[in-house]
Amino acid sequence: MEIEALIHIRSSLRIVGGYEAPPEFGLFHVSLQNLTGHHVCGGAVISPGDLVTAAHCVLGAEPQYIKVIVGTTNLDQGGHQYDVQSILIHSEYNISVRQNDIAIVRIKGMFDLRSVRILHLGTKKLQEGDPVVLTGFGAQEPNGESSRRMHILNLTVFDQDICNFAMRYSRQVTDRMFCTFTRVGQGTCHGDSGGPLTWKNELVGIVSWGIPCAIGFPDVHTRISSYIPWIRYAIRNM
Repeated sequence: MEIEALIHIRSSLRIVGGYEAPPEFGLFHVSLQNLTGHHVCGGAVISPGDLVTAAHCVLGAEPQYIKVIVGTTNLDQGGHQYDVQSILIHSEYNISVRQNDIAIVRIKGMFDLRSVRILHLGTKKLQEGDPVVLTGFGAQEPNGESSRRMHILNLTVFDQDICNFAMRYSRQVTDRMFCTFTRVGQGTCHGDSGGPLTWKNELVGIVSWGIPCAIGFPDVHTRISSYIPWIRYAIRNM
């Protein structure tokens, strides 16, 4: 599958209502791009040669048509580019309900750890009210283009039952997901999918699905603590 295999993901998500991210967030936040340099999805560095992202970001995409950019909060300057060696999507990923929306991307070679930081996997089971930090290169408005500059947004974990009720006409929110919501005008939008949510500098979530863009509904994320055994197994056996 050619470049189009990655372009169709423009219906993914992005950040609204944030501010420009400090440089340190570029050390672990990855931009997944097609060969034309268009940002498609985010990801997070989790080992010297691997990153984690959402499964829907790489479904149907071939490794040779993906570029990995990391080490910068400005896609027009700085950063390092890596080619992709292989992709492993969770074997029980369900595209229609976004169950197990997680994948590992392995680069060719290793990250330059002088300018790239590995995120630890967060074991904390997030609860309502916990603060998390979202970063992404997503657009600032519905149907807008992805941003060339990374933005950051401080969010809080939203009540799981209320979130499930609010999203009942879209998909079920399972225990392997968690939600965030602060107010209308703050949240994810097209291009943020696959990007990391952190808590105390640990990776606790990746952007999965929602109703873009910050119009008053919660955003739903893959809960990393539910997938730590799978992630470790995948890295060992890719």
